[in-house]
Amino acid sequence: MMARVKAVVFGIDDVLYDASFQTSNARLSAVRAMIEAGLPVDVETGYRTLEEIVKELGADNTRHFDRLMERLGLKWNPSVVAAGVVAYRETNPVYLKPYPDTMPTILRLRDLGVKVGCASGGKSVKQWQKLVSLGLQYCFHAVVISEDLGLNTFSKEVIEKAVKLLGVSSSEAIYVGTNPKTEIVVADEAHLIPIRLRKGDSLPEKVIESKARHEIDKLSEILQLIESL
Repeated sequence: MMARVKAVVFGIDDVLYDASFQTSNARLSAVRAMIEAGLPVDVETGYRTLEEIVKELGADNTRHFDRLMERLGLKWNPSVVAAGVVAYRETNPVYLKPYPDTMPTILRLRDLGVKVGCASGGKSVKQWQKLVSLGLQYCFHAVVISEDLGLNTFSKEVIEKAVKLLGVSSSEAIYVGTNPKTEIVVADEAHLIPIRLRKGDSLPEKVIESKARHEIDKLSEILQLIESL
């Protein structure tokens, strides 16, 4: 029954925990703190502008709040920027919690003899910080982040490296991701079985030609899916 699928490779953001909910709350908290410190805008305008900046510069950029003041046509104020940074850092860990079924699903897969890996885009230390905070740093047989391979974006090489470290062929592995335009497409290019978890910012997206072989609403459904495969 388990012969075909020998490994499951997970993404991190929105796959293991609700990253979209976490970041939106942290950014909202930062904007409110900046307003209290003297930023002369309403919360809605500040938050919307910050979201636009993050989308343009990328989540790993460290100058979001500086750019926010610049975009709003305001003179740079270190105390206002500092208020945003502190609020963001204090709020962020509060929502960095795994989904209730994340750990049980991973442990059950291991009990069944299925190799479990993690492949993600981003900065290595930043992504590992998430795994450590989630209490998942020891759960995976292999973890590969795009920066490990000198890459700036998530690509099939990241998944292929994870599969190689797990000692299985691509056709014997599942990749679980949330974004149909990036993670799922990349998993398909790497010849894994792409499974889309319907969570996070990409949830409302309507994908006409999705590369996902299956779609699930929670991680624990992977267990039944493997049996059907």
